[in-house]
Amino acid sequence: MTMVSAHFKPWIPDRPVSKGATAYHDAVVKSSWLKEAIYELVKIVNSKICKGDIVVDYGAGTGASAIFLLKYLRQRMRLWLVDNSSSWLGKAYELLNDPPNVECFILEKKGDRYATLSETIGNEVVDHVVSANTVHLIPNLKEAFSGIALALKKGGTFTFQTANLFRNDRPEGILMIDETVKSVHDIAIDIVSRHQKFVIYRQGLNERVESEESQRKFIFPDPRPIESYLYALKKAGLEHQTPLYIPVKIKYSEWLNFLRVKRLQAGILPEIGGKEPSPIEEKDRDTLITMAALELFKDLETNNPLADDKSFTVESVYVLSEKCT
Repeated sequence: MTMVSAHFKPWIPDRPVSKGATAYHDAVVKSSWLKEAIYELVKIVNSKICKGDIVVDYGAGTGASAIFLLKYLRQRMRLWLVDNSSSWLGKAYELLNDPPNVECFILEKKGDRYATLSETIGNEVVDHVVSANTVHLIPNLKEAFSGIALALKKGGTFTFQTANLFRNDRPEGILMIDETVKSVHDIAIDIVSRHQKFVIYRQGLNERVESEESQRKFIFPDPRPIESYLYALKKAGLEHQTPLYIPVKIKYSEWLNFLRVKRLQAGILPEIGGKEPSPIEEKDRDTLITMAALELFKDLETNNPLADDKSFTVESVYVLSEKCT
């Protein structure tokens, strides 16, 4: 059985789990949309994975996706959790370090970039790589996908899923996840101008909206077209199958839980309080985001053909690729 090189040691956390990581994990792990997204991902890769194979969960984050991967595939694989955030991966380690078939690895910072997968675990080490709702956060797709390809054995697969991918022929009514985030931001800014309760935030608001754009895009990057991902796969030497586009319902109640994660709110509405809000600013930001989300949900219920009084619809995109040389 192939083992990770002695040079590449599994990661062990050296600090307590952050409150932000726990809050994010709690908001998503119980959501029906995440469970459905991972279930569809498993259906795609299930026939490719053999007993004892090493499967990398790339961008494992707080371990929410890994919990479902282990539930569906745990009798057949060894699971390596890989992420670039030690604070988030610490939550995954806390939850999943006991199973003997699970190990964690950190993509270390190297100057202005993060280490690739092959730099972290070695070349031709793993059988399969999966990534759930993470690839849209990768700044350099070509570099990351090349590192994944190098880490894969010949015949290995890389399969990713995202609900933040742009395509021109998307059916009417189907949203990208980050479209809802942008809408919540814009509605919240409008609420500040309409509600006397938030009058203290009006001065210089337009300037803050402009100056905080980079912070918003750091947490929620602009969606890229499907062609960007397929081109990066090709340049990495990975042959992809035709992408699958699967509609997924997201409950308003579950999405509101996601939007109320305080760490994410610093990216949703940084104009109120910035990165280090006071307790009052933090409370007001949460109130604004909640009010804006409820306005958005009501608008979707009324005007979106694929929304109802309980949920809206996003498109979960799946791409399976293989290392053939």
